[in-house]
Amino acid sequence: MFDKYLKTGIRILIRKKEYSFINIGGLAIGLASALMILLFVQDELSYDRFHEHADRTYRVCIKARMQGSDFHAPISPAPMAETMVDEFPEVIQAARIWGAGIAPNIRFGEKTFMESAFAYADSSIFEIFSFPLVKGDPSRALARPNTLVMTEQAARKYFGDEDPIGQIVEVGTARTHYEITGIMKNMPSNSHFRPEVLASLVSHPESRNPMWVANNFYTYILLNENADLDNIHAGIHNMLLKHLGPQVESVMGMSFQDFLDSGNEWGYYLQPLTSIHLHSNLQYELNTNGSLTTVIVFSIIAVFILMIAGINFMNLSTARSSIRAKEIGIKKVVGSSRIQLIKQFLGESVFMSFISLLLAIILVELFIPAFNNLTGKQLHLNLLAEWYTIPALVLIALFVGLFSGSYPAFFLASFKPVKVLKGSIKSGKKGAQLRGVLVVFQFTITIVLLISTLTVYRQMNFIRSASLGFSPEQVLVIQRAYSIPLEQRETFCEAIENIPGVLSASKAQSLPGTNFSGTAFRREGTSSQEQFVISFAFVDWDYTKTLGIELTEGRFFSRDFASDTLAVVLNESAVKAMGFNDPLNQRVLQTATGGTPENPEDLPMQIIGVMKDFHFESLHKEIHPLIFGLEHWGGTIIVKMTKHDPSDIIQGIQDVWEDFVDDQPLDYTFLQDDLQTSYRSEERTGLIFTIFAILSIFIACLGLLGLASFLAEKKTKEIGIRKALGASITSIVRLLSREIIVLVLISTLIGWPMAWYFMDQWLQNFAYRIDQGLISFLLASGITFLVAQITVSYQALKAALANPVESLRYE
Repeated sequence: MFDKYLKTGIRILIRKKEYSFINIGGLAIGLASALMILLFVQDELSYDRFHEHADRTYRVCIKARMQGSDFHAPISPAPMAETMVDEFPEVIQAARIWGAGIAPNIRFGEKTFMESAFAYADSSIFEIFSFPLVKGDPSRALARPNTLVMTEQAARKYFGDEDPIGQIVEVGTARTHYEITGIMKNMPSNSHFRPEVLASLVSHPESRNPMWVANNFYTYILLNENADLDNIHAGIHNMLLKHLGPQVESVMGMSFQDFLDSGNEWGYYLQPLTSIHLHSNLQYELNTNGSLTTVIVFSIIAVFILMIAGINFMNLSTARSSIRAKEIGIKKVVGSSRIQLIKQFLGESVFMSFISLLLAIILVELFIPAFNNLTGKQLHLNLLAEWYTIPALVLIALFVGLFSGSYPAFFLASFKPVKVLKGSIKSGKKGAQLRGVLVVFQFTITIVLLISTLTVYRQMNFIRSASLGFSPEQVLVIQRAYSIPLEQRETFCEAIENIPGVLSASKAQSLPGTNFSGTAFRREGTSSQEQFVISFAFVDWDYTKTLGIELTEGRFFSRDFASDTLAVVLNESAVKAMGFNDPLNQRVLQTATGGTPENPEDLPMQIIGVMKDFHFESLHKEIHPLIFGLEHWGGTIIVKMTKHDPSDIIQGIQDVWEDFVDDQPLDYTFLQDDLQTSYRSEERTGLIFTIFAILSIFIACLGLLGLASFLAEKKTKEIGIRKALGASITSIVRLLSREIIVLVLISTLIGWPMAWYFMDQWLQNFAYRIDQGLISFLLASGITFLVAQITVSYQALKAALANPVESLRYE
């Protein structure tokens, strides 16, 4: 029986090539799109789950508020790790990471490399994370000072085929000697922390910092299997009372509990390792994390595209029911049961679905490299990687086939043989209504995707063109300027400024778009309880000149005033937050910058100027208070250039760099490009939205093309009669187009409120956003209407231009 169904299915595919192409092609594109999205979703959901103890590993995060200023980050003080192991029986082990992102130079022989994926770590990191060593002992690899481990990839870069174990490399500008004591397997791409080189944290004096108010470490802990998180969080409060409390009291003159009771907050909580990538978007993240919203939206898009492709099949199969009516009638007369007919039609649908699946796999292999470039991932479809991959694909194809063929199978099998053989059967009003509902569903999805795409595009365009309050254009950023000896950096900047086309150069600790450290300040004359956590950075005299930052009051730092080393410049938000009416010539106190935990020292600093607010963070956030202090040792140098071709200027900077630094290359970026990295996730999302919106339109139009072709075929005689009676081509096109266009208009009415809701939720991620308005909505509906009209009109024109004599002979 099965072979008969298979032969029948193949004959139908060959006999009706146009419909077969539309059905199989639409399903293949839909399946391929869904497979690529599912690969993306699977990768996002798999982050950090490869660690053996992933379900029991947590990161310690701080959540604090002082005078209304919030500080929320995945960092903690140096003593946190050891204290938690000592005081919490549930904590089996703890490890710290420090210095991630400092990118030191590492030298071996004549080779020098900048290691951007570098960090210091405790030796216990290998007990918590599954970073297996292919060489060396993980329990001792980072236990001694001046030791480090690196990945196989990094080892090949430095040592080629030599054995790295025991080799000595030089790290940083001081060229400190470090011994290679271990080689790790290469880091998986689905890890939120992907170091290439780990140095022993015990080597660095910062690891012994006793200050609980200095949060500079990423602390990870491993809990036992029966740990109660509620008990641990309650215990953390008592731990802070014991260790942080005395330091807070010495700084602020009040007990830690009184500090909390006065409306402030200072606490730590445990963040599950497996939730970091999709659920964490804090300050000072180790890497740019993903978004659960993006995963959910893309999953919905995958389902929608599959449904659109399935609806195409259902629509065309139902529409062509009358053409197969006689076949069904004859089969029923000769004894075929309703169940047998249902099996036949479901079998044909599943058969086409499996053909589509094979084509989809080919399409995925062809287009996955481009999709990887788009998403920044390393996805691939490995059918043999996991035991469940092939069964899962089979189940998907089976589900799509059964879903797509369900209504046509039951609908066709229900035909009465007497009516069929008398020729009185028609596709019926119910079939037309169902087709209408399905077309509305298709184009509702398409309109929602188009509106989303256009809204994302408009928001990103708004961000690109928004006034930031400073001028990032033509600003070149020289990275790793700390490679220049400290006493030569000012001379280096002077040499840069002598290059034709360079307007100014400046040294800085932080730049717009990078993380600014949070520092506690209070107004002079106020109690130690009235402190604010404010973004703070050291800059030099020419910082505002180079970036075009405006001052509203006073002046910026000047070489003519030696006292400026103890001066600060505030932005307007800082002035407002701290309650200054006339800030000039008043002082702020930078809290606990020196001394000991028992006797910290506040540093008074004179306010000499007020900057106009500018966006030193991304437009995701409102402008926060900011304070600048003066230092000339900044590890980054910015260069403002004229708007002419910068190639000659860059070559001049290259020459100057080589005069000062002869053992490593110049590493530079452009500030405008760096700022765009803050929105890379949204730009990728917008581009993916665009691609899949176009695919959804294409798949829907395939269905429309087939449906319009069928309608034209059904009305062949009617069209011939109308033409013979003098009907114009325009009227005939209107006749065949009217129904489809009405359905698209209905889709518009349904799609608009859905799209408005989804995009309003997405735009809430931005403190500065566009108004949705009507532009995206009208344009999306206009595009959908135009594409639908062109698709239907193509078939309508073919029918209208046909010879009426041939039409009247049509059977």
